[in-house]
Amino acid sequence: MMHKRIITTVALLGMASAMPALAQSDYRAPWRGDFWGYVGASGGQSKFRTDCRESLTQFFDCDKRDTAFKVYAGGKMNEWLGLEVGYTDFGKVAASGGETEAWAVPLSLVAGAPLGERFGLFGKLGGLYGRTDVSAEPSTLLDTGHKSGWGWTYGAGATFAVTPTVQIRADWDRYKLDFVGGRRDVDMLSAGVQFRF
Repeated sequence: MMHKRIITTVALLGMASAMPALAQSDYRAPWRGDFWGYVGASGGQSKFRTDCRESLTQFFDCDKRDTAFKVYAGGKMNEWLGLEVGYTDFGKVAASGGETEAWAVPLSLVAGAPLGERFGLFGKLGGLYGRTDVSAEPSTLLDTGHKSGWGWTYGAGATFAVTPTVQIRADWDRYKLDFVGGRRDVDMLSAGVQFRF
């Protein structure tokens, strides 16, 4: 009886000592083996890197920024690499008497690593399919119309685990999109929440 009590006591102590480590490990970045996928949503600010004609700025607004949002889902291939697909709406900006709006569907390779128990860092690189629309009055002499096509994107970000399955996420992304008149960049700075499973 005595040796059974000793074995039971040792086992319970071992389990008790292991619990904090297990609890801490659950907070690691989404590329860790405990989780294989995630979904999330973020909001922030987009910046259209478009030029404003000096001859028109005294008559029209030149606003290159707007509220933007994105939704996304991802899965891992191994502990460090994963794939992410999403939808991004960049909003609408007014420049030189016209209005420009855009959206994109990116597919990116994601590489990340944990930084401590709750923080994680990651980088992204991939392709996208996007659409842009430029509208203006004929008097502005701007190139107008819509353009759809393939482009590419890259970015970086960080996560912080609030619980083992809920993370706060911050991103900076650059998107290469086709506009009437040529290819231009649209940047987005965002923050949001993602859920791991």
